[in-house]
Amino acid sequence: MNKARLHNLLHQYLNGLISEADCIELLDYINNAGTDEIADAVIVDLVDLEKAPQFGEKQTDEILQRIQSDFRFKESPHVKKEQASVFSIYKNKWLQIAAACFLLLMGGMLYVRRQSKSNTNTGHFAASPKTPILPGSSKAFLTMANGKIILLSNATNGILAKTNSGSVLKTRNGQIVYNSIDGVKANNGQGIGDNILTTPKGGEYEVVLPDGTKVWLNAASSISYPVAFIGHDRQVKLVGEAYFEVAKNKDKPFYVNINNVQVRVLGTHFNIEAYNDDEKIKTTLLEGAVQITKNDAHSTLAPGQQAVINKNSNSIIVSTADIDDAMAWKNGYFIFDHDNIQGIMKKVSRWYDVDVAYQGNFNDLKFGGTFYRSKSIEELLQHLESVGNIHLVIKGRRIIVMN
Repeated sequence: MNKARLHNLLHQYLNGLISEADCIELLDYINNAGTDEIADAVIVDLVDLEKAPQFGEKQTDEILQRIQSDFRFKESPHVKKEQASVFSIYKNKWLQIAAACFLLLMGGMLYVRRQSKSNTNTGHFAASPKTPILPGSSKAFLTMANGKIILLSNATNGILAKTNSGSVLKTRNGQIVYNSIDGVKANNGQGIGDNILTTPKGGEYEVVLPDGTKVWLNAASSISYPVAFIGHDRQVKLVGEAYFEVAKNKDKPFYVNINNVQVRVLGTHFNIEAYNDDEKIKTTLLEGAVQITKNDAHSTLAPGQQAVINKNSNSIIVSTADIDDAMAWKNGYFIFDHDNIQGIMKKVSRWYDVDVAYQGNFNDLKFGGTFYRSKSIEELLQHLESVGNIHLVIKGRRIIVMN
């Protein structure tokens, strides 16, 4: 496995975006390769201690303890045998070191969190003053084709990197833009490397792709794309949720790939929700036309329609879309329309970067309402308690849902 691939897999794992197949690949490599070799490769390229001087051994230990205590990484009797081994990955000493070094890149972001004013609310909603739970904000990681990772929230405006195909810039409003030259000539006809833009939990970001297509990423999402679109089409890969405004080019169709689902467009505006931990993939069309394909199933959407695909079947169900609901996240809202608490808390978990645990049965509980995503988590939880027979308790960075 080359260094760039190793970095990409580790990066996706630490951000909760890795697929089962990629996670198994990473684990196999870890088990077969020399630990010193792996640790050195990761540490050398991912860490610049001068850029995070406020982070020391104590802070790193705190982060590792939080990861190791995360219930998602603990083995469950319901987890398949081959998956269970993945959840024990942090028991490997070298990966603890590599993870700590990688997380140093988050120094500025996490340091600001620790230095923020303590929440003054009282009662069972009061979070620990050491780890305030804040709404999401504009932050992401950019993984270059050579394995270099740039923490965008800390990066200065201007040119971030130069490639054979042009330059990558961060604008004054925090947007990532690609200024590309002729990709074929620049690389002498060789393949173009992919960049990966990843938002962690509690993050969102906007990127303008080399063809002028605008993409807004929701929290805990990732998009992979070439630094120059050569050939007869434009191909990107998505995990999570994103809104696209695709630049028109009738001679070069645009494809969004989500595992074995493909969305084909020429120039249009649409939203795709495709998180790994959701059972369904939703595509909502605002403008233009898209064709959706899963294996042998095909369907074409008109503006105002939504396609829903169950990951366990090939059926594509098309219906009239609730545009306000689909676009709520991009417009700064949560919209709950007779939603169950599990679905709501998934959105809360991604946006506020918290874990969620359940104590009780909530199958019959449904909730509704509209809420600003910029509001505090305490206000949101109070709202949910006021409209349903439910109790929500904050313990550190975990929300416990109780009857």
